[in-house]
Amino acid sequence: MSKKGLVKYIDEISEHPASDHIINAVKAILSTVPFGGGLASLMSDYIPSSKHSRIINFTKQIAEDFKRLEDKIDELQMKTDEFAYILESCYKGVSENYQKIKIESFRGILINSTLGHNATTDEKEYFLGLVNSFSVLHIRILLFMHTPKKYLDYYDIDEALITGGFPNMFRVAIPDTNIDVIKSAFGDLYQMGFLTTDKSIFSSMTASQGLSLLGNRVADIGKRFIEFCSVE
Repeated sequence: MSKKGLVKYIDEISEHPASDHIINAVKAILSTVPFGGGLASLMSDYIPSSKHSRIINFTKQIAEDFKRLEDKIDELQMKTDEFAYILESCYKGVSENYQKIKIESFRGILINSTLGHNATTDEKEYFLGLVNSFSVLHIRILLFMHTPKKYLDYYDIDEALITGGFPNMFRVAIPDTNIDVIKSAFGDLYQMGFLTTDKSIFSSMTASQGLSLLGNRVADIGKRFIEFCSVE
């Protein structure tokens, strides 16, 4: 697939979301159920327009990325079945996920797949699957642990507020989530090998405080995942 072919393919996806027929079928069922008319109306008016808006905005963003990175794009890589699979999977992911952080992850995967990233085919497919299966909370924890200053800038959080131990830091970094839920997700990442420290760090006494406490607690696989899903 050439760069021109890619643009044409993206346009086709944007105009014809693959799941429209599913929405239409569900709407038909809802219309026969008492009180289902309101839900059918929601699906008719809000869901397709919201999904379409996400796909259009995603398309505009990657088009800008391709233009900015034109000299670095590996056109041979774009002609492979691997890239075709990643392209379709990323668009499917954007269609099904509304969370901005996940959409940004799909953007990173798609862009890095055109730049000759050193991840293997198996790694790419594994990381792509993880973006779908991870919660937003899992991704936020990894991002904060991996590149805390970039994370704080992204969420417009004053670095001076990041003080104390892990409970205090995460209450500021992820203020909208109960600390016990954060600890549970943190434990998931440790069990999967993405972090080198388990959730007991939340109750441990430490000599360091603030960002210096984060140290190098993201495992190599966690770093590779974040780097592959991020756009510089």
